[in-house]
Amino acid sequence: MPATDWQSTVGRTWQAKLRQATAGVRFRTTLIAVVVVGIMVAVGLLYLALETRNRIEESITSAAETRAADVVTLIEAGAIEDPVQGISDDMVVQVVDTGGRVVTASAGLESLGRFADVTPGVGQVEVLRINGIFEELEDISPFVEDESPYRVVVLGFGLGTVQVAVSLEPADAAVDALRPLLLTGFPFLLAAVGLIVWRLTGRALHPVESMREEAAAVSALALDRRLPVPDSQDEIHRLAVTLNSMLERLESAAVSQRRFIADASHELKSPITAMRTMLEVADQTPGFDDWENLLHDLMGEDRRLGHLVGDLLTLARADERASPVRREELDLDRLVGIETESARGRYPDVAINTSGLVPMRMWGDTGSLRRLLANLVENACRHATTSVTVGSRATDQGFVVLVGDDGPGIPPAERERVFERFVRLDESRSRGEGGTGLGLAVARAIARSHGGDIRVVDADQGATLEVSLPVGRPG
Repeated sequence: MPATDWQSTVGRTWQAKLRQATAGVRFRTTLIAVVVVGIMVAVGLLYLALETRNRIEESITSAAETRAADVVTLIEAGAIEDPVQGISDDMVVQVVDTGGRVVTASAGLESLGRFADVTPGVGQVEVLRINGIFEELEDISPFVEDESPYRVVVLGFGLGTVQVAVSLEPADAAVDALRPLLLTGFPFLLAAVGLIVWRLTGRALHPVESMREEAAAVSALALDRRLPVPDSQDEIHRLAVTLNSMLERLESAAVSQRRFIADASHELKSPITAMRTMLEVADQTPGFDDWENLLHDLMGEDRRLGHLVGDLLTLARADERASPVRREELDLDRLVGIETESARGRYPDVAINTSGLVPMRMWGDTGSLRRLLANLVENACRHATTSVTVGSRATDQGFVVLVGDDGPGIPPAERERVFERFVRLDESRSRGEGGTGLGLAVARAIARSHGGDIRVVDADQGATLEVSLPVGRPG
């Protein structure tokens, strides 16, 4: 590989890694933390600097006012010295008469005009900030620079005013002392915050990365794998538990789907194989002329195949919650009567008792409810020894329909399994005599699409299925 191509590849690799790093939660969290801390520290340092300046200036002003009051006291006592001195090297004093003439002042300032052209009343104080240059002060105090601003306090008394000027250099020096902290300590502080947050965020997100790696290994062929659950009882722990619960549901759904597909394929294969066998026998039998019986048998298998496909379609729509319910007002007791009369024709040896029915006016899908009732009555007649009982009662929400038989019954451990697909408790019963194992599953799907449900209830003899259906008023 040429050197330019190698450099280009390396450059693209580093660019991709940089984009990946800067797009992550870890980088964004660190950046936000550094920015927030930086702003807060900057504001805090600024406030500290301003507060320090204000406190020092207030202290300087207070000292100047105290010195001005002391000078007035000395003047009134006739004990004022000449020249009058301040209480520090950077404090100078003037005594000005009512005509504005400097009577006495600090040493070397006798010829200097008054500091401030103000004349407050007796006992009143004027505080000023003067940014002018007192060149004469350079010779008085080597600690005072002439470019420093001054605080001037003017106190009025009966003979004039006392003016005290104090350099604000200490306040400026205190603020200047904070600059190294801003210029050197501030970047180091932000770097330390960034490093700490980066490491802590990395440790906090390590379980998430482990979960991501494990989730990447989960596939349709490895749905039994689970994500690692951290010991900490925090949001990541709850996320892992929730995702594992989701994986368990996906695994259960995948297993059910595979079993459903295998069972459906087997059930569909039976009538197709039977029809093919009938046709092959007719084709290979010389002089075959029993076309009427063949047609009758083919039609029977075709109906069986149609019922099976219809049941599978109903369950598929129920799984997708796409089974529409066409709401219309109907008499549920009339539908029960229709289906029981139909069952009497198919099962003449079974006595079907419907004396326990009550009028039931409700809203629902007539076709779906007829299928539900037909499946329940058909199931009861197939398992009954001599009789089937169909009754109903009204409830606060709607109606309950009870379909019972005097057959062997359903064991308590199997009362939920009978509603699963392709489940037959009597495995010895042939498919020609029994159903496909979808009847009760389809009935429950229809009941639930109407807002109701089906369950097996206790009975003195045989099995009793209870269907609860709401009135289902539209709107």
